[in-house]
Amino acid sequence: MTVDQVEEEVNAQAKAYSLTLLERNEVTEQIYGRNFDLHIVFDGSLSEILEDQKGFDWPFAIFRKKDLVINTMVEYDDAMLEEEMESLRGLEPDYMEEPVNAHISQYENGGYEIVSETKGTAIKKDILLNKMKEAVTSLETSLSLEEADCYEKAEITSESPKLMQALEEINRMAGARITYEFGENTEIVDGDRISQWLSVDEDSEVVLDSDGVKEFVDYLGKTYNTFGRVRTFKTTYGDVLQINGGDYGWWLDRATEITELSQLIQNGENTVREPAYFQTAQQYGDDDIGDTYVEVNLTAQHLFFYKDGTLILESDFVSGNVSKNYGTPTGTYPVQYTETDATLNGEDYSTPVKYWMPFNRNIGFHDASWRSTFGKNIYLTSGSHGCINMPPAAAKTMFENMKKGVAVVVYELPGTENYDTTLEKNQMDSIVPGDNESITDSTVPEDNTDTTNAAIPETIQ
Repeated sequence: MTVDQVEEEVNAQAKAYSLTLLERNEVTEQIYGRNFDLHIVFDGSLSEILEDQKGFDWPFAIFRKKDLVINTMVEYDDAMLEEEMESLRGLEPDYMEEPVNAHISQYENGGYEIVSETKGTAIKKDILLNKMKEAVTSLETSLSLEEADCYEKAEITSESPKLMQALEEINRMAGARITYEFGENTEIVDGDRISQWLSVDEDSEVVLDSDGVKEFVDYLGKTYNTFGRVRTFKTTYGDVLQINGGDYGWWLDRATEITELSQLIQNGENTVREPAYFQTAQQYGDDDIGDTYVEVNLTAQHLFFYKDGTLILESDFVSGNVSKNYGTPTGTYPVQYTETDATLNGEDYSTPVKYWMPFNRNIGFHDASWRSTFGKNIYLTSGSHGCINMPPAAAKTMFENMKKGVAVVVYELPGTENYDTTLEKNQMDSIVPGDNESITDSTVPEDNTDTTNAAIPETIQ
């Protein structure tokens, strides 16, 4: 064969050349040399070889002869090769699927697991084009896109250390179980609830939704707070009253509870918890007063002190001076603390008392040794600045049995007056205050003010 015949034969076979592309999902495609003008250019060494090597009648055998060196160059049209690539089915938009990162599963069967990444079929076109050129130049007959690293890769794999750490952390948090007991009612924070507050961000960090925790704590407050609520109260006289006002009752410290509940979840704690409170009551339920309380009837100027359901003290008293607008407020209040040998300070006096039991800021129970009589209508014109003045012996008994948080129910009950109301109405303007008026109680001593219920909101749900 002549040089021209060899070149013609070789290039005829070059146009029949095909490259098989091995794609994912067992998809194969071919491109053909004739479609991008594939041809081979020889230099002068071919004529020398043909002169020396007689009898070669199959041109491609020349290229398989190891001791022969023929300088050739494979050439093709770059633009046409790129058009061939663009026509591949593997590059059609509806065929290419982007890879999906490995991620944490939804909460199921009490926990989470890692969902492995999805490879997808999205091809990196620039890489594929370069690999195709290399294969064509070398006259390779097949090209594996997987081996040639032509596919887009998931950024996060199931072997990611951060993802595995996130899995451990989120399962620990979802494994927490915090039980709240409100008397007969129970609220449980476990995986079913906590999982609604958990997520994993793009950096594989576990996120606890603070808004979700807050919403739950708000629910606890709205459901179980009794602070300032109207209470149905059955008096010793048998009457059932609606007692409004006062600051007695359960009062949840929501901000603290949000913080502490979040920490318990993050630690994966399993515990029974009492919420953080600004103030507590004697028991849970509709009747949060319990069976230890003080019942104060302003109308009768008479009180009853029940301890564990037993009446241990009954006494007359003198309450706030009505004529000077010092009337004792009605409502339900908690005893704030107890103190002996306190001094009650006012603008123009300083009065020592033996027993001091405040329940409404600067209003409380105390002994009044300067008074010789109690009860009846004394309070109308010669009452206190609001406190409940008690006989010393009665104050002593109350003090010895009193503790912080005991409910004080203060009310008015027309018809229980123990004086002649008709006479009182006619003579009200003519009554001259007695000597007892000048010695009345006023405010809580300054060193005790920090134990009162300061900054109480107007309404608490």
